[in-house]
Amino acid sequence: MNNVFGEPWIIRHTNYFSDPSAGPDELLNDATEWLHYAYNSLKLLAELVDERGSIDVHRLPIMLEGIAAFVDMGTRCATQAHMRMQWQQVRGEAKSAVTAP
Repeated sequence: MNNVFGEPWIIRHTNYFSDPSAGPDELLNDATEWLHYAYNSLKLLAELVDERGSIDVHRLPIMLEGIAAFVDMGTRCATQAHMRMQWQQVRGEAKSAVTAP
């Protein structure tokens, strides 16, 4: 399983690069979207197994790694959203401390 149509390389090299100006809401929307992709991929995989009664065991690890990549991307989005919410809170507290007499 070194390289089947480039898929293992793509799965191992996925990263989430967010827009630096994106706020927590946009990042959480992205996280929801990635997790929705993972959910639908699992549903499709379950339907394929149900219809065929079996699945191509050579392709199954690639499909599962792809789903894991979707979950990983969603987790990274949610983590970045959490960090940005904390950063905004710290910046807000610092501004209020500077303006307080």
